[in-house]
This record gives sequence, C-alpha cells and structure tokens, in this order.
Amino acid sequence: MKPDMTSTYPFYIQIRNDLLQKIQTGIWKEGDLIPSEMSLTETYGVSRVTIRAAIKELVNDRYLIRRPGFGTVVYQNKESLSNFTLVRSFTNEMREMGLLSKTLEAELELISADDKLAEIFAIKEGEKIYNLRRVRGDTVPILYSNTYLLPVTDITPEVLKGSLYEFLAKKQVFFDHFEEKISAVKAPKDITAKLKIYYDAPQLKRTRYSYDERDRLIEYTETFYNSLLYEYRTSISYRKK
Repeated sequence: MKPDMTSTYPFYIQIRNDLLQKIQTGIWKEGDLIPSEMSLTETYGVSRVTIRAAIKELVNDRYLIRRPGFGTVVYQNKESLSNFTLVRSFTNEMREMGLLSKTLEAELELISADDKLAEIFAIKEGEKIYNLRRVRGDTVPILYSNTYLLPVTDITPEVLKGSLYEFLAKKQVFFDHFEEKISAVKAPKDITAKLKIYYDAPQLKRTRYSYDERDRLIEYTETFYNSLLYEYRTSISYRKK
C-alpha cells in the first residue's frame, strides 16, 4: 500500500491504519516482530520520520511495544484485552461502567521488604520496594488497594492520581501475564473505615500477581472492594489460532 496523495488524512495516519489492520486481521500476531523502520520506509515510500510517527501511534495505543536492541513487536490488541476484565485496571473497569475513576486518598513509600514480601518477590529481606496505597472510587470510596512494586523504574507522585498501568506503560514497563485470586473476606477494620463500610458483611478481595516476559514478579496487589458498590464481571471468548 502506498499513501493516498488525495486523502485528507496525513501519511502517518494512513500508514498507522494499515499497520493496525495487519494486527487486527491476524497477519501480524501477538509477539511477532514487525518489519524494521527501513523496510517499512521502502514498503510505503515515505520518510523514516513518517514511519516512526505511525509506529508511535500504535505504541501509545498499546498495539505495539518497543524492545530496545530487539525491535518492535505486536503486544496485545485492544479487542483481545477487552475480553478479559481480569487484566484490566480499575480505571478501565470504571470506564466500562460509564463512571469516572478518582483517587480519593493516596500514599507512596519506598520501603524495605519484610520476610513475607521477600518470599513473594523472591528477593532478599531488606531490599527496597515501592508501596502504593490508594482509596479509589467515583464520588464515594469503592476500593482500597495496597500495591507492592519492584523498583524497575522511578515511581513519581504522578502515579498517585491516575492509572498505575498507564503510568508504567509511559515508562516502557509492560506486563506479560497475570495471576489473580478472588475471595469473599471480612476486611480489616482500618480498611472498612477507609471504604466507609458500616455493616458487617464479607467484602470482595482481589489478589493480583503481575509478571514480566521473563516470568519475574513485578507487582503484587491486594485490593478490597465495597461489595455493595462493585460488581465483578468478566467476559471470556474463544479465539481460534
């Protein structure tokens, strides 16, 4: 495909759309290394700057991921991600329900791993690790999350208000796979107080383990949800290879 000279769309947008079509139709599958910038320059007959702009669009939209020293690979297209609520952030879950996601309280510390955290992350006791604690919701608290994160990148106060995963993506930190445990528990009093829960009933607890492509645990999070305000939903579809 060569860019349409008569189109009102800039060349980089036309190329971005063509590259996206290759991903969505399965020509390029998840994990595939896409052609080099030089190769794409020859294919589309445009400058390298234009190709880079097109690729940047798809990286920002999480269809592609840059691997320094390796190249650019297909990450996961949005259609495949949208079918699995398990791997979505709270920000995206709130968007699904048509609600705004707000951080009502937040604390960030660099702490020393105790024996429990050292065992979970397979690190030495006393090693530094980030601890992010937040109360999030819309106009009222919906969840309390306690996140522990290896220092794979600098965590700044910017992360306190928005999506953790969107923040990490900007830092080129991506996860390869997740494990989760869902249970109904009696939340500790300090957490029910933060969530303004004044009734005695089990609450939803989600424990998430997030791994990189080397199967290294990067994030461990315990999240408590107000069971009157949050409904756990997931939709799973079978996709033939």
